[in-house]
Amino acid sequence: MLLIVSAQNSEQHQAELEQAFRLRHKVFVEEKGWTDLRREDGREIDRFDNEHAVHMLFTAEERVVGYQRMLPSTRPHLLSEVLSDLCEGQRPVGENIWEWTRYCVEPQYRERGRMLSPVANALLSGIVEWGLDRSIDTIIIEMNPLWLLRLVQLHFRVTPLGLPKIIGGEETVAVTASFDERTLARLHETRKASPPTGAIGN
Repeated sequence: MLLIVSAQNSEQHQAELEQAFRLRHKVFVEEKGWTDLRREDGREIDRFDNEHAVHMLFTAEERVVGYQRMLPSTRPHLLSEVLSDLCEGQRPVGENIWEWTRYCVEPQYRERGRMLSPVANALLSGIVEWGLDRSIDTIIIEMNPLWLLRLVQLHFRVTPLGLPKIIGGEETVAVTASFDERTLARLHETRKASPPTGAIGN
């Protein structure tokens, strides 16, 4: 199940957010080795986890197994404040543009090979459905360039904002990815071809 948490309902979902911040720490600090983000309490939280952030949590078996965060481009976000070197031209800003960050999935729920896992599909579909309902049609992503082809195959229209750089030991490129109803249809199509949630390991 996909749960969307914002400032309006965060008080009702503190337990789920706690799990999400611990999942972020597990993936980004313990797994990826981003030691600058390490916290003694085992929760990965930064200054962008504020009242403007929208958290999307995927739950299975009564626990959070997937997560992503959306930040408005009209407010401070990673590309504007931390990773501005990844953008070589004018930074994309607009009410219709949000930044997609902190995407992470528990290892046993990740995709294997080229198949998009059910959790990943649900999270991406959540962005598109949520966005289309709010006149949002573009996301900013800082990601490994290997994701470029996959996004295009899912019918996102991807535009690099600059050349890749090594960040946190990983090659990273900033892009905008625009979407519409065709993107959602493609995600639904690939979902039908995916094995059931929980049946995938990495």
